[in-house]
Order: sequence, then C-alpha cells, then structure tokens
Amino acid sequence: MQLELKGAPSTASGMYQVTVISLGLFVIFLDSTIVNIALPTMIEQFAISLKTAAWVMNAYTMTVAILLIFMGKLADLYGKKRLFSLGLILFMVSSLLCAFAPNASLLIAARTLQGISGAMAIPASMSLVRSIVPKEKVGAAMGIWSAVGALAIAIGPSLGGLITGALGWQWVFYMNVPVVLFALFLQRNALKSYQDHLLPGKLDWWGTLLLSLGLFCFINGFLQVTDSGWLSQGVMWQIAIAVITMCGFVWIQSKRANPLLDLTIFSNRQYLAGLLSNTLGGLLLMGTMMISPLFLTRIFHFSTLKASILMTPLSVSLLLIAPFIGKLIDKIGSRIPLTIGYGITILSFLLLGTVHLQSSIRMFVVSLALAGIGIGILAIASLTLSTISIPEEQLNIASGTFAMFRNLGGALGIALFVSVTLGITAESTGTTEAFRPEAFQHAYLSGAVLAIGFMFSLLLLSKKNETVTQN
Repeated sequence: MQLELKGAPSTASGMYQVTVISLGLFVIFLDSTIVNIALPTMIEQFAISLKTAAWVMNAYTMTVAILLIFMGKLADLYGKKRLFSLGLILFMVSSLLCAFAPNASLLIAARTLQGISGAMAIPASMSLVRSIVPKEKVGAAMGIWSAVGALAIAIGPSLGGLITGALGWQWVFYMNVPVVLFALFLQRNALKSYQDHLLPGKLDWWGTLLLSLGLFCFINGFLQVTDSGWLSQGVMWQIAIAVITMCGFVWIQSKRANPLLDLTIFSNRQYLAGLLSNTLGGLLLMGTMMISPLFLTRIFHFSTLKASILMTPLSVSLLLIAPFIGKLIDKIGSRIPLTIGYGITILSFLLLGTVHLQSSIRMFVVSLALAGIGIGILAIASLTLSTISIPEEQLNIASGTFAMFRNLGGALGIALFVSVTLGITAESTGTTEAFRPEAFQHAYLSGAVLAIGFMFSLLLLSKKNETVTQN
C-alpha cells in the first residue's frame, strides 16, 4: 500500500505522529482484555449465563477478526487517515453505548460496534505508521506501535479489576471517551500535513459476507453444543451453513483478480507454520482470560479486585519475555524458540489442569506466568517467522491475514473453553449455573491437548528453509 506525505511532519523522524496514533490505538487494544475481569459482575447484574457472557467478549474479538482485511482494503480506497479518525469516533460512541446498555443484548450489540471501529482503526494505523516515518525508522516505529498494543493487553485485566471494584463495570467503557477525545485533538495537528494517496479498486462485498456468515455460524454453533449436543438440528444446521459459506468464500477468492484474501500465501510452508502457531497463541490467551476470572471468583471466592491482581502474571510475563525472545530469534531463528514455546505452553496448561480447591493459589499464579511466557514466545517467534518468509509485495495482505487468524483464534478459544467448562459443569451438577472445579480443569487440559496438536505444525519447518529465509 503506497501513501504519500505532502508537507513535512512536525518532527523529522515522525515519531511524534507515531506516538499520537498509538495513543488512540491504546484503548482499542485495551478493550480486548479489560472487560474479562468484569464478566462475573455482568453475569450477576444481568442474570445471564456464561455462554451469553462469552458473546460480550466474542462480539468484539470476532468482529475485529472478520473485518480486518476488509477495512484494510477500505483504507486503501478511501484514505488511511480518514478511516482511522472515523474508527476512533465510532469507538468512542460505541463505548458510551456499552456503558449505557440496560441489558446483555444491547451490550453485545454495542460491543459489535466497538469491533467494527477497532477493525477500522487497526490496519489504518499500521499503514499510517509505516508511511509517515523514514525507512530507517520503520522498525523503531513499528516497535512503538507493537509495544503500545502489548502494554494495553497486559494491564487490561488489572485495570479492569480496579475500575470495576471501585466504580462499576460501566466505567471500563466510560474511561475510553476522554482518551479518544485527547487523541483526536492531538491527531488534528500531528497529521495536519498528511494526505492520503488513494488506490483504485473494488470492495469484495460477497467475500466479506460469506466470511462473516461462515465464521459466525461456526462459532455460535460451537457454543450451542453444550445445551443441545453435536447432533442437534440447530448445531448441525449452523455447522453446515459454515462449511458451505466458507467453501463459497474460498471459491470466490480463487477467482478474484484482487481478492479479499490471497490464497497463495498459504502455500508458503514457513508462513503457514507461523500462522498456525499464532492462531494457537490467540486461542489459548483469550480462552484463559475468559474463564480464569470466573475460576478465581466462583471457585476460590476471591473479590474482583484480587482476581484481577492474580491474573496479572499471565499478561506481564508475556510482555516481559518479548525483548529477550526477540534478540534470541535474531541470533538462532524461529524454529528452536517455537519448540521451546510449545513445550512451556503445554507444561503450563497441564499444571493449570491440576489446580483444585486444596491447591495453593501460588501454583495457579506460577502456572499462569508460565502460560504467559509460553504464549509470548509463540507469538513473537510466529510473527517473525511469518514476516520474514513473505515477499514484500504480499506483506500487507499477509500481515492482515496474520492478525485476522490471531483474532479468530481468540474467538474460538473463548467458545471452546466456555463450551468445555459448561459441558463438564452440566454433567456434574445437572445445570450450567453451579460451577465445579473439574469443569475449569478440563478446559485448561483441553488447551494442553490443542497445543500438542498444533505442535505438529513445526514439521512444516526445516533447518535449510529457515536459514534461507533468515538470510
């Protein structure tokens, strides 16, 4: 995607503009995790099930995932700066709608709007950052962009617990308003001289529709398995619709001159291995963040604030491991770090699966920290592997696809962990309302099983191919 800058930026390096852009993006990343710790409070206030509460998370995560590539194309056609600003404004409005929501249905609808706004802002901001700074500063600029996202995700649970405990869950959304207003105020001057270079092309409406419908039916069908079973008519119909629409999506993409998703990137074994590991990382992270607050509040009976503090090691360890793993990958490549990451991840989820009421809470916290380290290694190594293995002309579409699959992994992780938790709870108690420790144990163990399965993606890698890619 080519962009041009008319007029000099306010700083020679463009780092001021990058900082301003990242400020607006901060709350968008923050809302992917800050709501998790407030879910137990929402469940009580709205008298909703865990399955319904899962859609408070998934409405945001899945909408962002589905629309990321489409919004990237929209930014090419109508302007990055324009789409980024509109995304921030819509995010602010939808945050107010979330706070004002009188019931769970309207809250989920407002979270969907938040997802649309997030999908507008994320790819547009990435393109703005890459085009504003000089070539020799792109790495540092993208480092700031990535660090802001990692920081937001890391502090989300703790900040959510503090705000929910002190002011109520509504303030988790109210706090977005002044931050966005301040970011828009700074952006007005910081990007004043910036002008987009619009590209010709058409939007793939059919591709977007089929992808959206297929993913929604698949994830919703997955969530209904707990109540109805795999062979129920409702579940079977939704899975069938998902398969048909996804096949239609693949067929349409193979015929398009400018497809929404370039299918040829999946023939790159290095990229595919990174993509699968990246998807697993999103799945395990969001699944764990979904059920762990409930585990701590409903089984161990901790307060929302204490639960948020106990959740911190998961995100902080993920954030702290990043610079060390990045340097290691620069020296030895991604294959060995990926193998180590899988090993630590599998071990951590096996340990989480053994935690019960008589266990020391330290064991749970240490296991969470290990999970953060393992998932962090997978995330960084898979990102590096996928980025360096793709030709420059495919980098934009490959980056969008990479981000989409990570968010889809997150949506599937929420659906899977919730389904397992509710399924075991129903078997043990005859109802999905009385949570049992073994239900959460089975959910964590399912994460370990998935990690073992995804580890076979390393067979796609070879030492010879990795050396060529690094060079």
